[in-house]
Amino acid sequence: MQLEVERFDLNAMFEEVMRLVGPRAFEGNVTIERQIADALQAEADKRAIKQVVINLMSNAVKFTPEGGKVEVSAGLAGDNIVIRISDTGIGIPARDIEKLGRPFEQAENQFTKSKGGSGLGLAISKSLVDLHGGRLDIESKVGAGTIVTVTLPQPAKVAA
Repeated sequence: MQLEVERFDLNAMFEEVMRLVGPRAFEGNVTIERQIADALQAEADKRAIKQVVINLMSNAVKFTPEGGKVEVSAGLAGDNIVIRISDTGIGIPARDIEKLGRPFEQAENQFTKSKGGSGLGLAISKSLVDLHGGRLDIESKVGAGTIVTVTLPQPAKVAA
């Protein structure tokens, strides 16, 4: 994939993502809280980063039981944009976290089996973040939730 790096407003991008993910959260009685730094601009492939955020937020909403919460934050940390998506969902066993970045790999339990999916969302997200020279990190505790952190260098250091 050839990245088309441009400067864009992250708040506007998150508004677009909310239009896609918000209805599913509403249906599942999952609250989404956002804390995005004002006038935060990213230099990256907007379409790719939007896809990453859609994938991560969709997973967070999908695996958070009714009445749960998803928190999204974005800001600058040094020369990096840091996007963090945390949830009060089912969590991921430590043994499964590493394999989640590989295509068609999923953590499986009774809850996840009922939710479906291809196992590609995290693998695609990780690949798109890697193309930007960034990192995607996952922390999780079963029964307590998951935190996914995306770190994007600014300006983007696009992989060749």
